Amino acid sequence: MSKRNRVLITGIGVVSPLGPREEFWRRLIAGETATRRLVPSEQDREFWPKDSSGAAAIASASLRETLQDQARHDLIPLLAEPAIAHALAATDEAVADAKLQIDSTGRIASGRERVGCVIGTSKGGVRTLHEMLLAKRDSEQPQPNIRHDADAWWPMIAPSGPATAVSTLLGTTGPLLSPVAACATGLMSLVRAAELIESGVCDVVIAGSSDASLTPAVVASFRKLGVLSKHHDKPESAVRPFDKERDGFFVGEGAGVFVLESENHARRRGATPHAEWLAGGSVADTFAMTKLSDNPEALCWLISDVLRRSKLAPTDIDYLSLHGTATRMNDVCEMRAVNQSFGNARHQLAGSSIKGAIGHLLGAAGSVEFAAMLLAIRNGLLPPTANLETPEDSFDINLVANKAQRRAVHHAMKLSLGFGGHLVAATVRATE
Repeated sequence: MSKRNRVLITGIGVVSPLGPREEFWRRLIAGETATRRLVPSEQDREFWPKDSSGAAAIASASLRETLQDQARHDLIPLLAEPAIAHALAATDEAVADAKLQIDSTGRIASGRERVGCVIGTSKGGVRTLHEMLLAKRDSEQPQPNIRHDADAWWPMIAPSGPATAVSTLLGTTGPLLSPVAACATGLMSLVRAAELIESGVCDVVIAGSSDASLTPAVVASFRKLGVLSKHHDKPESAVRPFDKERDGFFVGEGAGVFVLESENHARRRGATPHAEWLAGGSVADTFAMTKLSDNPEALCWLISDVLRRSKLAPTDIDYLSLHGTATRMNDVCEMRAVNQSFGNARHQLAGSSIKGAIGHLLGAAGSVEFAAMLLAIRNGLLPPTANLETPEDSFDINLVANKAQRRAVHHAMKLSLGFGGHLVAATVRATE
């Protein structure tokens, strides 16, 4: 077997309820939470206001100005779909962070055929789809033939829309992929991106995920499943991962995008990496479409396999970025797997879930949480599990309750678990 290329992560971009990358990190470490009640406008009580994402809207407005300056009129209409706007804004931040060479039109300056794009989303442009349906319902005029308008609306609602928009933005001509793996989409996208570099197909991959699912249909579906918190009276403290009083999550929106490079490519251009990708993988839990099995065998196997391929022992992991949805059963299943996989090493293990601070970003959860893990490595600080007052007795790892903790992170692992049985894990290590 030929030697696999080492993969470095050189750029991080974040759009989140707490803001872009540095604001997101500052507020996360300070223990702030972004969960809040959304009030419909007087004009439309069936839908939330378009600026409900707050910081995401600001990022999109800044990107619109940039695209206008670059005369990128083909992309400006796509900003109306938040899932695409979030992906483009996060990409812009990640590419600038990596200091990739960009020409005057915003495209990668050279070697585009060796640059891939792997941007996933869990559902596509559901906000645009919802607005289209409302417009059709309320219009008194005959609707145009939908087939003739496909060039306008299809890129905005297709699951591949964010990936295509990012590839168009940067002018990449390497592989273009858009994984869909429910709430594990973000981490799954990074696994696939790393494989493209390890195998020698690409030198650079722009990878991550985006999601904008705050629509009545999606929220109602989660409510019907019984996975949303009912503590609407205190939304800022309602999402309580691993707490005895947890009762579910709130839906959030955002994007996390990264620049991954082969070591040779990154070193050749003098890039400063945030971390080295070690290994990643996925397995299926086929117990039920919307539930994890009480037996964590599949997740245990995955954790052990990723550690093995990373050439790490359980005692080597300094920080574990947990999925932690704050639902009754998900947290139990995840903790059972951690307890079994790490054994006695769990007593020295620190791990946290940031969903109490930003909500559940669904398809974007894995990528934004991966960004927080990389920033923990950079800053030697562990992000807290917000709203954790009384952990379950069996949750006996250090869950970084409520306050950030100072700790050097040399090796870290991320777990993501998605409806439909998507289980994904990945490891990284700090670079010199």
